Amino acid sequence: MPVFVFAVLFVLTVSCAGEDATCPGAVVKPSCTGIRTPAQFLDHVANPSNYDKSARPPCGNESYEGPTIVEVQVRLTQLNTVDPKTGIIVVNGYFRTWWHDPRLAYNGTDAGGCVNAISIAGRDMEGLWTPDIYVDNLVEQTVDGMESLTQVYPDGSVWRSEQVLLTVKSKFDLSKLPYEEHIAEIIAASYSQDITQIRVVAKGGTPGEKVSGIGISAAPMSSQIWDFDEGSEEEGFTTPGEVEVSGGWDYLTMSWRYSRAPRYFISQVVVPCMLFLFISYTQFWVSAAAVPARAALAVLPVLIMRTLSNSIYSSIPQGSQFMWLDVFVQVSMFLCVGAALHFGVVQACRISEAKKAAKLAGVVKSKLIAEKVTAIARREKVPLLTLLKRYAPEERAFDHAARQEMNASAAAEAEAMGAAEDEEGNHNVKKALSSSSSGGSSPVRMSVRSTESVQDDVLEADLLFIRYARDVFRRYDKDESNSINPIEIHGCLTFFNVYMSLAQAVKVVAMFLRDTGHPSHLDENKNVLRFSQFTALLMQI
Repeated sequence: MPVFVFAVLFVLTVSCAGEDATCPGAVVKPSCTGIRTPAQFLDHVANPSNYDKSARPPCGNESYEGPTIVEVQVRLTQLNTVDPKTGIIVVNGYFRTWWHDPRLAYNGTDAGGCVNAISIAGRDMEGLWTPDIYVDNLVEQTVDGMESLTQVYPDGSVWRSEQVLLTVKSKFDLSKLPYEEHIAEIIAASYSQDITQIRVVAKGGTPGEKVSGIGISAAPMSSQIWDFDEGSEEEGFTTPGEVEVSGGWDYLTMSWRYSRAPRYFISQVVVPCMLFLFISYTQFWVSAAAVPARAALAVLPVLIMRTLSNSIYSSIPQGSQFMWLDVFVQVSMFLCVGAALHFGVVQACRISEAKKAAKLAGVVKSKLIAEKVTAIARREKVPLLTLLKRYAPEERAFDHAARQEMNASAAAEAEAMGAAEDEEGNHNVKKALSSSSSGGSSPVRMSVRSTESVQDDVLEADLLFIRYARDVFRRYDKDESNSINPIEIHGCLTFFNVYMSLAQAVKVVAMFLRDTGHPSHLDENKNVLRFSQFTALLMQI
């Protein structure tokens, strides 16, 4: 007998130990009656024989007089994509709805039932009435791989959660880029039932056009590009919903704010713009003669600014919207273009100055002949302009014999050149011989060196730059008085790359007159120079 009792106790101990190991914390099932599983719930409570899923649930007093209230909320878990260029955002999360259907009530544990919630997964709940809530600003929704869960409580309250990947249309205000702030919206509404049948509100909200309830419930989120409200990375955030009634339909807007983290655009656009703008203006400290260096400093920043401008529009819409960052880059580019234009103006001025300096150098080089011509004019007591007219080429008639002599000389030269003369040269020689021999025996008038220039041994080539000085002098001697005042002299000197202020020009004329033995007016502005004096002044300068 003791052995038998000991064996029974041992078996009971092992059995209890096995149950504890298999089901830790297990308790004895209480006695209950009623449904236990989703299948039992669908067979007994939601059986098609006594449940019409095409009819919406009755309102609180179980009549069909009032609309059914459907609460909506979006639980955000991740902000996948923000694309201002196409105006869309992509979010991950759960689309949640709540409603009350008294036809689905059953006994909970307080009333002797077995469960306080029936959980129905996926398509198993297709036998129940569900609100036809859709997203009004939806662009695309991913369905494959998404799960859903429906829970029914003893009082007939229903909660449904659907895993969603939503692509929705959103408005973007890029005027303050890269410091802009945006408002993302998910707009929900009933597709087939107006406000007389369904009122759509945010979770915990009240029907009507107002802001109430909680429309967005976000899990802790973080992003390298976008910033959310303070504390959202640790605790998440919530925002209310706003209902608007349009055409007899409720539209629930669930929105949240987010702003751009500007570091990327600051480091990759703003700072480079400023640096290359400064580099563009360093050309002003480079010698104007260093043309390649200045050209690189002037042109390269413009091209870089253009590249930076294109990089901005690679991720934003190419519209006419005002953007601070775009204006910043455009202004920087215009300043760089201004510096490049300055380079072009400087080089054009240098070319002009080089030509004028060459003219002055030619005048100075002709100093001896100028002094010789001036001495002749002084000796003969005639103006220098008159003497230049005497040295001008004069016409002379050449008879047939003189032309034959010239043709014979040209033919001998052409024969001496022989094979070294190219085809074009032979053509030109023949053309010259032909033109000079035309006209028959009648005399031909041609230009020759004047008799006075031969007598005074003055060549026309020696007078080339003096004649240029004469042309400049005549440009300012509008009254043909053979004299110009200091204001006109100031303008003439610029044609020879000589720049000075008007006051300096007045002083220079007065000093030149006194240095050459001529008196000057007490009012130095009244002094004038004749052409011979103007030429002598150029020789001294």
